[in-house]
Amino acid sequence: MINLSNQTQFILNVKNHVTVKANEVAKFREEYHLTPKDNNLRSQTMLLNGIPLKLTNEGDIPTTDPVHKNVRSPIYIDPLSIAFAVYPNFDAPGCARH
Repeated sequence: MINLSNQTQFILNVKNHVTVKANEVAKFREEYHLTPKDNNLRSQTMLLNGIPLKLTNEGDIPTTDPVHKNVRSPIYIDPLSIAFAVYPNFDAPGCARH
């Protein structure tokens, strides 16, 4: 999800209408939020979940640790940010491979 507004925060609620056994229901989702440092679109530093993204000393891509949120809680998309949410066991037939 992309929020290009510099003032408006979006709040999303996601529902899965598939019936799943209680023991198969995940309690948490993973979220990744990309924002420019100091909310400056011209910043050369991007933050992932509030932590600056920097190459390792070997020049490799850094680890990308998610924030875990309750699957039933809303997703908050801050101004000038990009968010990715990973729902375990989420059934999205429109996105399935054929």
